[in-house]
Parts: sequence; structure tokens; C-alpha cells
Amino acid sequence: MSELLPLVRERGLQERCLFHLSDEPSGVHLEMYRSVSEWTKERLGGLPTMDALSDRSFYDNGLVQHPVPANNHIEPFLEAGVPDLWTYYCCSQYKDVSNRFFSMPSARNRILGFQLYKFRIAGFLHWGYNFYYSQYSRFPIDPFRVTDAYYAFPSGDAFLVYPGPEGPIESIRLEVLYEALQDLRALEALEAAVGRGETLRLLEEGLDEPITFSRYPRDAAWLLAKREQINRAAAEAAQRA
Repeated sequence: MSELLPLVRERGLQERCLFHLSDEPSGVHLEMYRSVSEWTKERLGGLPTMDALSDRSFYDNGLVQHPVPANNHIEPFLEAGVPDLWTYYCCSQYKDVSNRFFSMPSARNRILGFQLYKFRIAGFLHWGYNFYYSQYSRFPIDPFRVTDAYYAFPSGDAFLVYPGPEGPIESIRLEVLYEALQDLRALEALEAAVGRGETLRLLEEGLDEPITFSRYPRDAAWLLAKREQINRAAAEAAQRA
């Protein structure tokens, strides 16, 4: 750390570096995490820490500045008004919430963009892009034949691209995730034109209940029609400007 921190400051990377201590600690790890957190803060000199954790007590006790709860545990963090909140999903988020396993329909992948917009999620911690190994990296696998990190994770969890002779080969799941992020950008563009209140009204227009991370329209046709509606509203706002 004595070598790293001067380099970070010399290159002006203070706003782009986040230090990570653990992965999903639970309540039984609180005191150990406190000790590591205090030791680290003394040496980081104010640089921020970020961890994937779904137990809000770590944030409430001031032990982590930027908690990243899984999307199936995010509600308490939203209720607490945690600023600049991130979220993530990985192998454990299989029930109700958005994810992009092989076994899931694309609509469950793409809804993420609308959710990130509605709840003003500042970042998405993504796993995984091209992990072509068994669990714990014990040996390499062929992702064209082994899709589950050798019986470790749901198929598709560990990678979004395949290795190709000229670079990564995109999966359908990656293309759908890209569309989800474009949905997010389209909503932000509409908000800039008509305001957030009107954008949220249009997003949830016609629904029986508000969108949450676990309750949302499951119909692919709804997603496509809603994006067209957003596009039309943005075009009309641009014409009026």
C-alpha cells in the first residue's frame, strides 16, 4: 500500500479508485470487518471503500462508505436513502429479480435498465464477463461446452462473451444487457427534456403496481412497446423545443 497510494495520487486517480475488503460479509463477521476496516481507513487517507454486502448493519455502523447490495437485498438500503447506491447480481439472485442466466427469458435481463433508472442506481457491479475456469480457478474450461464453471454456478453466470479468434464473441445475453443500458439512457434523455416526474409517470403508465426490483412486467412485448413509447415522447419533446 505504501507503493500504491502515492502512485494513485500522482496520477490523479483518487476519484476512480475504490478499495474492496470482503465479499458479502454477514453479521457474524461484523467485528472482524470492523477491525480490517479501521486498519484500512488509517492507511487509505480518505480514499473510498466499496464492498458487495447485503447486511445493512455494516453501512449503518460506518464501516463501508459505498455498500453494493444484491438486487434481491436492496430494499433496506433504498429505504435508508443510501446516496450513490450501486447494486449487483450473480449466482445467488435466481428468484424474482433480474438476472441473465441461460434459463431466464430475455425480458428478465432487459428490465434492469428501467429499474436502474427508477431507483437512481449510480453503478452496477458486474459479474462475470469472461471467467473461463472452474470455481476457484482450479482449471480452465471450454465455455462452448461447459457453461456453469464446472457445476459451480447457474449456466451463463460466469461469462457474457465467448473467446473468438479475433476477440470476444458476444452472447445474446450481452446484447440484451446492452439494450437494457440503452433503455436507461433513453429514460435519462427523456428526463432531460420533460422532467423526472413525467418520465416516471410514463414509465409506469398502465401498470397495476409500481416497478420494484422484484415486481415488474414479465412480458417482452411490454418492454418493446414501452421503449417505443419513450422514444416517441422524446422525439415529440425535441420537436417542441
